[in-house]
Amino acid sequence: MPDVALSPLRARVEGVSRPLLVRLTRLPRPAVPLATVALFAVAVLAPAPVALLALVVIGLFLVWLTFLAWPAITTGGKLMRIAMIALVVVLGATRF
Repeated sequence: MPDVALSPLRARVEGVSRPLLVRLTRLPRPAVPLATVALFAVAVLAPAPVALLALVVIGLFLVWLTFLAWPAITTGGKLMRIAMIALVVVLGATRF
């Protein structure tokens, strides 16, 4: 990871995120991907209000993880994460 000074926003987000990240790492390895797949299924199959809530949860989770990982990932990883967030937005736009 690059050795740069943390902005106050990044330092605060990292500090608040640390306990949640520790909990996520203690879960069984397939738990987070399976939960994401289940939320995507809800987003595609459920009635509009429930689907919108599922998409918002997925989108916020992806943006949060992307923000935390941004300094440490390569350009290809950054593009992949942006594409994933864009797909959630496109799914939301086409679903509603």
